[in-house]
Amino acid sequence: MRSFKWYFHPIFIFTFSLIALITSLVVYIQSYLGVYDSLRIFVDKNKIEAVQFLEADTWVTILFLSVLVAIILAGTIIIFVYYQKVIQLYRLQQNFINGFTHELKTPIASMRLFLDTFKKHELSREDQLKYIEYMIRDTERLSDNVGQILNLGRIEDKNFTVKRYRHNLFLFLEDFLAKNPHLFEDGEIIVKKIDHVDYFALIDTSLMEMVFMNILTNAFRYNNTKKPIVEISFRSLGRKMAIDFVDNGKGIDKSEQRNIFRKFYQIGKTTKGSGLGLYLTSQILKIHKGRIDIESEGLEKGSTFTLLIQRESTKS
Repeated sequence: MRSFKWYFHPIFIFTFSLIALITSLVVYIQSYLGVYDSLRIFVDKNKIEAVQFLEADTWVTILFLSVLVAIILAGTIIIFVYYQKVIQLYRLQQNFINGFTHELKTPIASMRLFLDTFKKHELSREDQLKYIEYMIRDTERLSDNVGQILNLGRIEDKNFTVKRYRHNLFLFLEDFLAKNPHLFEDGEIIVKKIDHVDYFALIDTSLMEMVFMNILTNAFRYNNTKKPIVEISFRSLGRKMAIDFVDNGKGIDKSEQRNIFRKFYQIGKTTKGSGLGLYLTSQILKIHKGRIDIESEGLEKGSTFTLLIQRESTKS
């Protein structure tokens, strides 16, 4: 039975349907013209006025049928493309569910193991603190994963309202890093200004924190070096500002770069994560009338994520 499964593949059915439709049109036109030629011979032989057969109507009919077939073809192609996109989205969702289930189970299983250890063994205070620290990290990981889903629902809600206020983004980022030192203690983050100006922008603080969190955690998570390093540079571009996040991580293959901001998209089947972080980041920047770009020379060559955001004047 497996050798016959390709007969039912959507691409085969679509191609076969198009060939059948075009062939039927060609056969019909040839048949129509054949009958028309026979009538012309009959007319010439019997010396009948050709105008009685409405010669112009023949081509009008053929043209009308051709237009109808073109409309049918266009509709079929649109339906096929839509179907393929639905199938692709379904596969991405399945990959997301499988990966996200693992992302939820792993910290839960880890915490259960630590709690069992607490229950069965007498631990020194030093070991207790060590295991508690592990559990705190697991709860943060679990919280981040659940937060991704909740934030996705918020941002895609048509009634979602954004509360944007004027902030100095350079100082805002420094404050964000100062409040979360434990998240990036295994590496180094360098923040600098290329231009000595004030980088004011209208932002929703909770959403912008999410942007910084997603980019920085990715830079640390997908990194094979002993010490992850992220260099953040602020540049003035007239009425806009650019914030460059340059890391020494795994890098991204050029063939993958156009897809990484799609919902549920993950690079490879073994990649950890929900596939939502960069999608949420791009959507948040759209809300702020900005965008995010990616540059990478390839695998193990690091990546540069650039945020482009509308800059406000320094006047309050």
